[in-house]
Amino acid sequence: MLELDLKVSALPSDEEIIVELEGSLLNLRWGRSSKIACETLAETAPLIDIPETIETVTWEPGILHSFSRSMPPFAALSNSQMAKANPCLQGLYFAMDDTGEVLIRASNGARAVTLRSEKVKWFEGMQFSIPTESICGLADLLPSDSEISIGINEARTLLVFQAGLTTAVSRLLAGKFPDIDRSYSDKDTAGTKWTFDRMELIELCRRARRLAPSRPVITFRTEGAKTKIDLESILTQQLGAMCEGEQFEFAVNAEYVELAASLFRTEEILILFKDKTSPLTIACEQTDHIRALVGQMQK
Repeated sequence: MLELDLKVSALPSDEEIIVELEGSLLNLRWGRSSKIACETLAETAPLIDIPETIETVTWEPGILHSFSRSMPPFAALSNSQMAKANPCLQGLYFAMDDTGEVLIRASNGARAVTLRSEKVKWFEGMQFSIPTESICGLADLLPSDSEISIGINEARTLLVFQAGLTTAVSRLLAGKFPDIDRSYSDKDTAGTKWTFDRMELIELCRRARRLAPSRPVITFRTEGAKTKIDLESILTQQLGAMCEGEQFEFAVNAEYVELAASLFRTEEILILFKDKTSPLTIACEQTDHIRALVGQMQK
């Protein structure tokens, strides 16, 4: 597959390609006599049996692809200590609350996100994670403009995804997801509430990552009515922000803040604190359907 991907990437994009098999070579021809040859291997892998499903839900077009773009960076890497201690952190965790809304969570210990959705369907009473590599791979494989049917097998260990003529199978990750809900700060009771222009904050974070790619730790502070952000004696920038409640300096990884801020589509976002030592809750005024957590860092 890697060789085929390489050879196909080298083909002209504005020519009709003729695919033909010549012995053990797969020839990709165009024009009068141009071609790229790719070696083939004898089939040695066993056929994959698609498991029978006992229950099915349907996702609207684009939902899976939206998850693949925004949420995997919040999940733990498969070789990390967090993932080894709790395998379900390697994926997106799905559960249904008492109201019938589906909660999708991801966390790696340093950052977390919770998405509440009425549009996403899930299996009642089932709480499992879908591996992030499966989410991203399925988004590459399945069309974004088609409904996706998701079935679960009788053992409740596998999911079967179907869209059009394509069927794919993903395993499920079992485990107890950490209780991150109690760590979020509430907008009405937060001890400190910052309001930022979302795009201005994202641009600041991108600038910090370019200037200090190995450790983009930014410090937020106030000088009278002004809000200033410092980057390790490299950058000082004033932002048009407003702070309500107790004012104190805090430091955070700019990459994590950018990831969280990119989840929203509002003009402004909020950064909330319960107290000086609590993690940042990143939210927006209009809705509670998306919330993110980012831990503070030492300055």
